[in-house]
Amino acid sequence: MKYVVFYVFLFTFTLLSCDGRYKLYKTNQEILKEHKLFESFSEQINYIPESYLETSNDTILSNGYKIKLKSFTDMDNSQLSYYTKDNIQYKNYYRNINTSITILKDNQEIFSKTVNKNTIIEFDESFNKSIKNKIIKGVWVDEYASLINNNVIIEMLFSEIGNNKSIHLKLVFNAQGDLYITEKYS
Repeated sequence: MKYVVFYVFLFTFTLLSCDGRYKLYKTNQEILKEHKLFESFSEQINYIPESYLETSNDTILSNGYKIKLKSFTDMDNSQLSYYTKDNIQYKNYYRNINTSITILKDNQEIFSKTVNKNTIIEFDESFNKSIKNKIIKGVWVDEYASLINNNVIIEMLFSEIGNNKSIHLKLVFNAQGDLYITEKYS
């Protein structure tokens, strides 16, 4: 009986000693690091755009061209931009845009392909340096220039994340569906 009282006293003393006073002087960051949870609480991840987006544009020109543009979000490829503020690392993933271009001349298909940043670089390696760290902001048909030149002219705007630096490319398709890319200077 004497030992039972001793063990009960020892057990009670142990329970009362575990009141968490040692955590009183630790910061929240130290506690999270101790339990290997700091990284999950110190990081905020955003995807721009958050979900899949798609736009379609059909254009019929008086010189016999029909142009179908379908731009959609590439859910697998994105451009990372990150910064740290108040010990929280913000990661923004800017998703790339792909554009499916179909061109018909007098109801006969002359070009059909999905065009994105990688397609432009594969076509002309000289654009690699200028558009590598940029995302596509927009793709549209320059109707007036297409009518004047009797070609299809599609313009693409690439923009750098976080500032206003951009590059404007002009995709020119002739009646045989051959593609020429030039940089448009404004």
